[in-house]
Amino acid sequence: MIVASIFGQLASRQNLQAMLDNSEQVLFGRSAWRNYLDWSLPTNELTFETVIGRSRLESAASIVDPDSRAPMRSRGKLELFSGKIPTMKEAFNLNQTDYRALLALQNLPISDQAKKTELIRKLYDDVTVAATSTDRRLDMMFWQGVSTFSIDISLTNNPDGVAFGSVPLGADPSQLRPVSVVWDNTDADPFKDINDVVNYAASLGRSFAEIWIENSTWLNIKNLAKVKSAISGYMNPGSNKNFVVTLDTVNSFLVANGLPAFKLINVRNAVEKDGKQVIVNPFKKENVVFVPAGKLGTVHNAITIEELEPVDGITYAKYDRTLIKKYRTNNPWLEYTEVELNAFPALEAIDSIYILQTNIAA
Repeated sequence: MIVASIFGQLASRQNLQAMLDNSEQVLFGRSAWRNYLDWSLPTNELTFETVIGRSRLESAASIVDPDSRAPMRSRGKLELFSGKIPTMKEAFNLNQTDYRALLALQNLPISDQAKKTELIRKLYDDVTVAATSTDRRLDMMFWQGVSTFSIDISLTNNPDGVAFGSVPLGADPSQLRPVSVVWDNTDADPFKDINDVVNYAASLGRSFAEIWIENSTWLNIKNLAKVKSAISGYMNPGSNKNFVVTLDTVNSFLVANGLPAFKLINVRNAVEKDGKQVIVNPFKKENVVFVPAGKLGTVHNAITIEELEPVDGITYAKYDRTLIKKYRTNNPWLEYTEVELNAFPALEAIDSIYILQTNIAA
């Protein structure tokens, strides 16, 4: 049987919503996907269909006789990208032992306000951790998508959920570029490989704002002989034996040569398996990603069924598009904080993203 939360008025819909609204900007800042993706309009269906217009160079207008008809132009190919919107869920419970610890506050020689503050802190922690868990999953899917052109939902990164497998996001195979020499090799020349990608993309009318490189890959290439030689020639350190390659000097070199600057990516996410956290890296470290300016896609989302049909005894609040639930059961006696979101990110700008595979040589 579902009954009201033990937090009483503190966990009312009004107070829960105010708590989330007041923390929203701080909580939003902890996620990466919000910088690059926008929400689509919510739907009632658990499927999405995104019409992706393959980007193309815009043709110049023709010079014609003023009395002639306007020449017809072709449109870019439209591809329909459809799929099922997955459901994200997570719950925390407060058992009898935890609750007895909270009751012990009543016997402490502290003020009523201090007791209330401690209860609010406990409530806030559970609610905000649950709410932002969906941000962390969207971050994982975004980093996977942008660094591999697919999103993998497997038992490795989703051990206590479903395994959809790898979901391709519709990139052309030509957007995955090899290197001349794999970057683990001492003869590798990263600057040449980067220049080749930029030149190839430029021939198709593409340009990039940044190059995203995983931190461990950066730490490897900055010590390569050809990287050191290029930066030494650019900086002209003379007889300075202590000269070292830094991110600032490399980015200065790249920009001076008309190339995008590096942005270091160092992300890790935690998933739970059998109650224990497992750390995963959602960004494929062997791939260097060339990204355009601006937003890269949208997050498709569907309204949860409990927004349409609320359950008596559950208190609801919203964190952006995520539904937060607070309630208690009496058999067994447990207090729950639960979260639910139906969402999946798509990269509508995928035509303008290129990947350099540093472990695959031409």
